[in-house]
Amino acid sequence: MERRSHEEVLKDIEMMQTIRKRVMNGDNVSCPKCGERLIFLDKNSGKHPGIFCPNGDFEILIEYDGL
Repeated sequence: MERRSHEEVLKDIEMMQTIRKRVMNGDNVSCPKCGERLIFLDKNSGKHPGIFCPNGDFEILIEYDGL
């Protein structure tokens, strides 16, 4: 596996933060890998909170304090 540069890592973090904000605001956001619409599961969903691709290509897990 090739080592990624600091700039590449920061770019990915910024992309994930933008996706998280847009999905949590109710926007329709496509998976950056396959193009399917991402699904948001909140802390009351009964599953781990996060943003998920229905094909399993992408996920952002969200931690809530006091769960």
